Amino acid sequence: MKAKRKTSLPGPLVFAGAAALGYVGVRALLGLKPGADEDFFDWTGPTEKGIDVGSARVDLPVMYYRDDSFMGIFAADYEPVRTLLPSQDLYPVTLPDGRATIAIFAFNYLETGIGPYGEIAIALPCTHGQQASALLPLVLESRYPGWGAFVLHLPVTSLVARDAGRVVFGYTKFVADMAFQKRPAYQSVRMSEAGAHILSLTVQQRGLTLKDNRPLVTYSVRDGELLRTTVPSRSVYQVGLTPGSATLELGDHEIGRQLQALNISTTGVLAKNYLTRSGILPAGEPVGQADRPHVGYAGQDREYGQLTVDYDDAAVPVDVYARRGG
Repeated sequence: MKAKRKTSLPGPLVFAGAAALGYVGVRALLGLKPGADEDFFDWTGPTEKGIDVGSARVDLPVMYYRDDSFMGIFAADYEPVRTLLPSQDLYPVTLPDGRATIAIFAFNYLETGIGPYGEIAIALPCTHGQQASALLPLVLESRYPGWGAFVLHLPVTSLVARDAGRVVFGYTKFVADMAFQKRPAYQSVRMSEAGAHILSLTVQQRGLTLKDNRPLVTYSVRDGELLRTTVPSRSVYQVGLTPGSATLELGDHEIGRQLQALNISTTGVLAKNYLTRSGILPAGEPVGQADRPHVGYAGQDREYGQLTVDYDDAAVPVDVYARRGG
């Protein structure tokens, strides 16, 4: 009588199946659909031409073809952050210790439908409808119900960008000065206004590299309504989770002092260093009435702030607007 042969196939098959499901799950989580990159800018959603924003006429959606960008997530006290949200239906995203989170996101837009400009988003990650479990929304982002980031301040270096953001989206934009640095080891930006230092953000160029096509989602207030804007995006970035991946320095400016009053940390809990990123900015959609207005910092009327990019210690920083005759 022959002995039955043992087989080890089920184990490897189960492992391979689990790995495949995990791979599919991660791709679905990050929005990685076949062909998505090739037809990314073939927009089929609503459009609007020639919107008068005061300083120019702009078309929606605004295309963001290429930028240098990086961001850090920092901890802050929960209650002060909650009071800054304009709706009782918005809840801060928290860490396991109960502290809220603040995102500082720097963009040096190199090619867009409204010209090159710099932008720094000071935003409050939040969920609409109910308080979320700690950390989970930071992992799932737009895959988490109600996820978004309320735009607290959105300084830019261009008057057209300021006016378009204010008129169309209710973003609290003002014109500031931004000095970007891009090095093999890090990206950084120093933001100021009229010589007063607002903040500096530095993100190390290191970490696990991921491709991610999930949209960015923002909340803002326009004419008393709470707007949610979903920004299709495609990107490749490095995720930094080690201490020092993102650092923040605050200056003696009204906005810097406001962030200090929130007891914000100066070392990030998470960082993203974008190797490539593109986006499409369409109109937002109302999701209800705001409980209180959000005016934000107004700043001064200037056609351009200063925008420089420093690529090497031995080279003179590039003055973006001077180079383009701005």
